Amino acid sequence: MIADLKETSKALEARKLKIDRVIQALEAEVAEEGGMDSEGVVVADEHVQEEGSDESASI
Repeated sequence: MIADLKETSKALEARKLKIDRVIQALEAEVAEEGGMDSEGVVVADEHVQEEGSDESASI
């Protein structure tokens, strides 16, 4: 039983490390885009165009 728990613990640690790497990559991407506001919403630089917007459309 103890051996099983140790094996499970090692497996969970490996998964945690993978998740930590994903979090770090996402944080770096967010920082590159301008960071987050106080509510956790990504603040993009002005040069980033929002999805679905078409600035070149004429009326």
